Amino acid sequence: MVGLVVSALAAFLVVGAGAVLAARSIAEKTALTEAARSAEGLGKVIFVPTLPDVMGGDVAARNRLDAAVLARQRDGEIIRVKVWTHDGLVLYSNEPKAMGLRFPNNTEVQATIDQQASTAELSDLSNAENVTERPSHRLVEVYVPLTLDSGQRLALEVYSTDAGVAAARAELTGTLVPFALLALLVLVLAQLPVSAWLLRRVSRADAERGRLLRSALTASERERRAIARDLHDGVVQSLAGANFVLSSVRNAVASHTQPRLDMVEKASEAVRDAVGSLRTMMVDIYPPDLTGDGLPEAIDQLAERLSHEGVEVKTRIDVRTELSSELAAAAYRCARECSTNIAKHAEAAHAWIEVDGDEQRLVVRVADDGRGYVGAPAETGHLGLQLMRDAVDDLGGQFTIRTAPEGGTEVSIRLPVR
Repeated sequence: MVGLVVSALAAFLVVGAGAVLAARSIAEKTALTEAARSAEGLGKVIFVPTLPDVMGGDVAARNRLDAAVLARQRDGEIIRVKVWTHDGLVLYSNEPKAMGLRFPNNTEVQATIDQQASTAELSDLSNAENVTERPSHRLVEVYVPLTLDSGQRLALEVYSTDAGVAAARAELTGTLVPFALLALLVLVLAQLPVSAWLLRRVSRADAERGRLLRSALTASERERRAIARDLHDGVVQSLAGANFVLSSVRNAVASHTQPRLDMVEKASEAVRDAVGSLRTMMVDIYPPDLTGDGLPEAIDQLAERLSHEGVEVKTRIDVRTELSSELAAAAYRCARECSTNIAKHAEAAHAWIEVDGDEQRLVVRVADDGRGYVGAPAETGHLGLQLMRDAVDDLGGQFTIRTAPEGGTEVSIRLPVR
């Protein structure tokens, strides 16, 4: 539920910021379009009819033009006007200092005259031709093409304040942003009950899955215990009794021929091997208690089994914290699977089993100097290693298999303790 609230707040922030940016952009474009339309009307109504007489030296026409511009300037509609020729000469301006100045590289003026199209933008007044406007703050700058009756093409430049842009931004932001947030709020309120229901349903499903998994593990543990008990009380005891009988028979026939004695000796050896294999199977099916000192003892038993296969094993166990039964079992199964692979496939002379643990992590490393290992577990059919990798992933750990410094194979797992 907390995640839903946080995601809703994040959505409000994102949508609100997006709505503000969109409203500002739309308002700016609308205000600039309106400023261009107003400047076009100013050019058609005032400048086109009057400019020919002003350019001809008519003082009365100049006074009328100045008065019309001054009236609009007092109304706050405009701040500065300039009339440009294509080569960058200022023919007229309501600022006397600007008249007669020439800026030959004014690309805006040239584009306006050549393309006969109006443009409007927010000017930063950093260009050279804005020398008479720089005391002002940011202005709206509009270029309008003028075509006189004589066919001469000029450009009208009109500066006005950005108050219209700011007002349009405020108005549209005040309208669009609340509407967008209100729509999002309605959507969230409509979906919140469904989301909460789905969340509770998923939580119940996870709880049921965990309960079933625990039941399955408990049942599996119970079944393994029963199998191990049946093996110990049944087949192992019978074979042990058979071995005692064979020992008595061997003593009885010791005075007879050597072939008969050899046959009894082989039968007794086979029974002993079967008893050892069954006892090993019992440990694999139902390992000893791994809590406390159980893990070091179980690791030592694995090392002893490897030693019987002719592999010299060195073990080092340094666990400085109490491990849960699940982590201890994972460490033991990793060591058991690796030691089994060493005995069956590695053809190694030496092996190393190391277990290190503190309050943060548990690290198990099993290495050998055998013939090495190539490929991923899933690619080479090593089902035991693949199962080990999956188990480590489920516990949030890391599984690594690589060539050992000793030249063989090194398998290591890192598991979080907490």
